[in-house]
Amino acid sequence: MNDDYENVEWNVHATTDVYTPLAEAQDPLTALSNSYDAKTFTQESSPLSANHYYSPPPPPSTTTPVMPTNGSAESLHDDTNSPRSYSIPTPPQNNVDENPPYHAKKMTIQVTDPQKHSEGPQGAYISYLVTTMTTVETFASSHPRPVRRRFQDFVWLHNALTLEFPACIVPPLPEKHRLEYIKGDRFGSDFVERRRVGLQWFLDRIARHPELQQSQCCRVFLESGDFRNDKHMQHVPPTTSVFESLSDTLLNAFTKIKKPDERFVEMKDTIDKLEDNLNTVERLYSRISKRQTDLQQDYHSFGMSIQGLAGLETGISQQLHGFSEAVLNYVKAMSEMSHKEDLLFLNDIHELLAYCNSAKAVLRARDQKQVDFEELSAFLHRTIQERERTLHPGRHINGGLNISEIVTDKLNEVRGVNMQVSRREKLARLDRKVKELETEVSHSNDVSNAFSNQVLKEYEVFQRAKTDELKEGLKAYADSHVTFYEKGVSIWESVLPILESIQVDEESESNKPST
Repeated sequence: MNDDYENVEWNVHATTDVYTPLAEAQDPLTALSNSYDAKTFTQESSPLSANHYYSPPPPPSTTTPVMPTNGSAESLHDDTNSPRSYSIPTPPQNNVDENPPYHAKKMTIQVTDPQKHSEGPQGAYISYLVTTMTTVETFASSHPRPVRRRFQDFVWLHNALTLEFPACIVPPLPEKHRLEYIKGDRFGSDFVERRRVGLQWFLDRIARHPELQQSQCCRVFLESGDFRNDKHMQHVPPTTSVFESLSDTLLNAFTKIKKPDERFVEMKDTIDKLEDNLNTVERLYSRISKRQTDLQQDYHSFGMSIQGLAGLETGISQQLHGFSEAVLNYVKAMSEMSHKEDLLFLNDIHELLAYCNSAKAVLRARDQKQVDFEELSAFLHRTIQERERTLHPGRHINGGLNISEIVTDKLNEVRGVNMQVSRREKLARLDRKVKELETEVSHSNDVSNAFSNQVLKEYEVFQRAKTDELKEGLKAYADSHVTFYEKGVSIWESVLPILESIQVDEESESNKPST
């Protein structure tokens, strides 16, 4: 037996506490706090939500600034010798229990009754009946009227949730992550059922999510009787252009986090281990499935050979035909078992792998928020250093003399440049720039902390969903085997009386000449 069977490891949970929130602020992220602590960049009473489209930062606050901005040499002298560092603060670890539980309200969604429609400007398509039962207050009723939705409607819901909740792990749609998943006619019964099951998993994950289930886009999708018009009335943030996405991707490829947060590093490692194990399970299952397919073919050949034998043994042809039929029924039961395994277990593994990719995408987005904060902080620090050099020309930040700047100033004086006026204008520009950067750094820090808080909650949801789906997938695998073996016992028990009916003529056997 291959060693891969012994390498599957399901205990991939992180051993440390990854649910400790990064800051005391709660996570919806709608308004910016005007109160700001200059020393630690921690959030005050007005929190930010990580799940709103980015809005420009507010004008410079009149509260305590991040850095001294009055332009005086005295105010800058203390900060110059010991430059202020900017980093995401580490909050006290005893505030975890103060956060409210992050659980979804009761919601059950069923995707059933696929139907083919031949009319329409886009040609034929399949629609699915979506039935909802929920206690979410945003719905008009706890039992909304069932609605019909096509696959493109599910795509709209996925895209809307992705844009509305950038810090949430939005479940992936089926067939968007594995090209080999698309097989055969898209209107064939096997393909339609496979897609229906995938859409059921998609909506189940939304129903288990505390924020996605309460989205107005989700409500419109699940209960609107005029979905074509209602969906255009929803406020969905605009998508980024291809050029912006490509620019961000290229920029991020060469930028790394200066101070990685160990909690999120452990999260990524945990998800990577889960992915590795799921890939191992998928590979081993495919090997087992191939052996089962070969066994089905061998059993089918065995049954047909018994039928051929019945043509020769005319005295017991009826019994041999009965045995052959039992073998073919056994092959049919084995085929049904394999089909259920592929539909409910193998596809479950595929969807979990796609869910892992979605989780890692959110972790990358969180890392980018921290990178934005670190880069802005470094830019602010360089700007303040430049202002200090302007205030004290010729002096190094560490207290020494800067010969090159002294020479440059002397050359400018020889050319007739009024150095006092030039220095005042430059200081005014730098003061304005410092104030703008202070606001940007403050806003970026709030966004980074809020995003991190939300990702911690998302990891909770991901872990619960992963455990529940693994449980259901393994139960489906076990149930398919139990059903198969029950059918197998019934088939072989039914053939025993047929074989017992074969009579052996003992008298004719005794009259045969001895050799």
